[in-house]
Amino acid sequence: MSAICAVFRRDGAPVLAAQITTLLNALAEYGAEAGSWVPETAAAPVALGCRPWRVTPEDAWYHPPIHSADGSLVLVADARIDNRLELASTLGISAGEARELPDAAFILAAYQAWEQDCPRHLLGDFAFALWDNRRRSLFCARDGVGQRVLFYQSSPQRLTLATSAQAVAALGDAPPRLNEQKVADFLVLLQNAESTFFEGVLRLLPGHSLTASGHDIRIARFWSPEVKRSIVLGSDREYVEGFLEVFGEAVRARLRCDTPVGIMVSGGLDSSSVAAVAAEQMREQGARLRAFHAAPRAGSQGAVRREMVADESADVEALARMHPNIDLRIQRNGRTPFDEINTSFSMTGAPARNPGNAGWFYGIYAAAKTEGVRVLLAAHKGNSTISYTGLRSLADSARKGRWRHVWREVQALGLTTGKGRSYTLRHQVVRPLIPPAVAGFLQRLSGTQRVKTWEATASAVKPEFARSMQLEERVRAAKLDQFNSRRLGELDFRTGVLMGTQDVQDLYSGYRPWFGIETRDPTSDRRVVEYCFAIPGSQYLKNGVSRSLIRRAMEGKLPDHLRNRTSYGAQSADWNEWFPAIRGEIQAELDRLDRSDMAKRCLDLAKLHSLMDRWPARLGVEHNADYHLLLLRGIMMGRFIRWFEETNS
Repeated sequence: MSAICAVFRRDGAPVLAAQITTLLNALAEYGAEAGSWVPETAAAPVALGCRPWRVTPEDAWYHPPIHSADGSLVLVADARIDNRLELASTLGISAGEARELPDAAFILAAYQAWEQDCPRHLLGDFAFALWDNRRRSLFCARDGVGQRVLFYQSSPQRLTLATSAQAVAALGDAPPRLNEQKVADFLVLLQNAESTFFEGVLRLLPGHSLTASGHDIRIARFWSPEVKRSIVLGSDREYVEGFLEVFGEAVRARLRCDTPVGIMVSGGLDSSSVAAVAAEQMREQGARLRAFHAAPRAGSQGAVRREMVADESADVEALARMHPNIDLRIQRNGRTPFDEINTSFSMTGAPARNPGNAGWFYGIYAAAKTEGVRVLLAAHKGNSTISYTGLRSLADSARKGRWRHVWREVQALGLTTGKGRSYTLRHQVVRPLIPPAVAGFLQRLSGTQRVKTWEATASAVKPEFARSMQLEERVRAAKLDQFNSRRLGELDFRTGVLMGTQDVQDLYSGYRPWFGIETRDPTSDRRVVEYCFAIPGSQYLKNGVSRSLIRRAMEGKLPDHLRNRTSYGAQSADWNEWFPAIRGEIQAELDRLDRSDMAKRCLDLAKLHSLMDRWPARLGVEHNADYHLLLLRGIMMGRFIRWFEETNS
């Protein structure tokens, strides 16, 4: 996984070598090797750079930038292309030649064949920048689900882009400024996939391309998870077989590596399914899979809701017994979010969305690095793809008049969940169908008041700041408030879950240079996404069983208890036990925030002080929202604000 950068002079002036050097220096954590292309003075208003990070066998042939035979095309790429064989066949590349081509060469060949339509033909994780001297244009693109990142900043004189937002900001004409709107949005968990914490630095959206030529910059979408065609098969078994085929291909593609492969496995359906399929495929090659699982400290009872599982290690151990080539490592190291916090900020350029979980992730990546793992499998997109519940399909079916199907599933779901038919009908069918005007009338009639959305998210945002940033209006416009979120149709909801966590992807991108590990997610594979979005919702909710597709597909691959479990695991379930140990650090940080003008403007410091003053004798599940979420998120955002001010002053 490489780091790339480019500078394009929109005013036609030549790019100075020092400018691309500045960008490469800002990306120094990605590796010592660097390649750049700066044309002769006035030859072209562009320069490209790359720090290659080699992890696949074919990466040995990647010496960036790469050029077309006639020199008219120059490319830098951060990519793993999964349909190499298909592209080779289509583009007339022999099997022998293909074996010695890096993935970037397939991107270059695809551009030569299809020009700016080439991203549609690429499968895998990628971000690239290509200079086309014939068109006098810079063309960039990012994979459909956004597993590789690309940031840019544009002014009338210059376009700058790079793998990290910090690198882009480093070439600015003035010291970077904190994006206050991003701070506000982040504090209420509002996803803005394009913005970053660096004012003026934007994220190229997943499935989009950017073309810069002269004074014109055009951004176009080349892929989205919208259903282009429905998949209708003859039997339930055929749907399972079709799923296993595309899912198996996605997992196999992510095992292409010349170093040990690991996996983050939680004990839930998503990561366990990836682990099971990967273990089967690796066993065929005589290889072993290193599985890393974070669990509460020994003897911990955790502080989670009754329906949650605090410690999933027993399920993970059962998985490892079922697949003997899984080497399981259980981490009970008790790391906290404050461990290496400044390193986290400098590598990722952002605070963690759920900082309480950060310690668990630090522990897993550190352990994997110790064992020489450079590829870590994950399953972050499963909730909208392989293990989608199917519950939203009930309201969609009702809108289509399929009431017999709806009633049958409502009855079955009421029995399997134990919540009864009336509860299921009310929450899964009726409420999503109520028009906003009617809902507002009923609220006024009953005298109920809807909680402000930024309060409902356990947020530390200061009310005055929230109003100045129009947070209530922004959240409602995004249909993420308490009522409108229920009215999102199945496709909109799943698309939001799939594409709306780009801030989280920035964190995993930052883990690359930090730990030297590339995260790969088969649940984000475009083939998996397209298949899972195209089959009927009835394949996910069947006979009252949610997530039915993955449960049926994993029969014989997962322990039955794990496969049929309806409860969810809780990350960092032992938060109440390590939280008191950082109480002093939290108080010290809060005192420092009292001296930060930006922190005082953005954060409700009075509320945070009040929580510290009312610290309970023993933290329990009833304190999760106030302490584990609100207090910790507020403190971590404040710490990030201070880091930003100190780093960029």
